[in-house]
Amino acid sequence: DLCHMSTGYFSRVFTKETGMNFSVFISLKKIEWSKQLLEKTDLSIAQISDELGFNDPGYYIKTFKKYENITPNVYRKYYQEKM
Repeated sequence: DLCHMSTGYFSRVFTKETGMNFSVFISLKKIEWSKQLLEKTDLSIAQISDELGFNDPGYYIKTFKKYENITPNVYRKYYQEKM
């Protein structure tokens, strides 16, 4: 509504301009934010999942693994060992 576009048109323009669909873009941004929270806070996986707007921590873990090829817990442990 803000841009005076239908959702379908917005989706087509977004995909054309970025090379990815909007839902993938949002997922990638959430995972980037998630990595920062895993690195800089002691929040639990459930708290991070909730903070990012995932309905279920299991779905958050699945999404994280899809893009990073490891679970959030493994990512956090690996990051902490590096430091």
